[in-house]
Amino acid sequence: MALWAASSLLAAGAVNAQNSVGLGVGVVPEYTGAKDYHAVPVLELSYRRGAFFIDTSDGLPALGLQRDLGQDWQAGVFVGMRLGRDADDHDRLEGLDDIDAHGTVGTFLRWRPGPWRISTTLTQALHAGYGTRVQLNGSYAIWDAGRNTVRLGAETTWGSHDDMSRWFGVTTAEAARSEAGLGRYSAGAGFRSATLYANWRYAIDPRWTLSTSLGIRTLLGDARDSPIVERRTAPYGAVGISYRF
Repeated sequence: MALWAASSLLAAGAVNAQNSVGLGVGVVPEYTGAKDYHAVPVLELSYRRGAFFIDTSDGLPALGLQRDLGQDWQAGVFVGMRLGRDADDHDRLEGLDDIDAHGTVGTFLRWRPGPWRISTTLTQALHAGYGTRVQLNGSYAIWDAGRNTVRLGAETTWGSHDDMSRWFGVTTAEAARSEAGLGRYSAGAGFRSATLYANWRYAIDPRWTLSTSLGIRTLLGDARDSPIVERRTAPYGAVGISYRF
């Protein structure tokens, strides 16, 4: 069972005024483009001391350095991990190569004026042939009163040729081994997905917060047309609780 990217679930668009740690459960597709769903644990983590921070990226802890550039602006760099994909776990992927868990490095720029939260993140995989991703995320707090904060947001992700080929392509050798009869498919660089989401955070007390997230993600470009894809557009959801310290 794999952790799901917290940026897509509980932490999407959220702002933690204090350090916090939390855990939840999400209901998501078994892999990007799968028609079947499963439940996964979701980690939410936020810690900052000076320029140093620990946060969640791709569902796993990431370490980095962050700098305030001025009012409402922040920039930083980080190192983290990304989970892979075991082809043997999914009938449609039988015969394809596994995608290994691997390290990542990245940089980000954030702008947070008032109720708005806008960020762009570049992540480079530390594995030959696994490529680069760029994410643009924006959200707006439509309700922030008392114990409740409701935020609506959108995110889009662009993948390099190596990233798209690794996750959505099918090589000649893989096509020959494919038990589902998948044909050879070349996926080029381009936008791979777009997501709309809503988060509701409820402060139970000054320390504990309940978080709920619902969203829908659709694949784009060459990712959308990949033969591994069974469902191009899929909803997801998660619920969790976090503790501030």
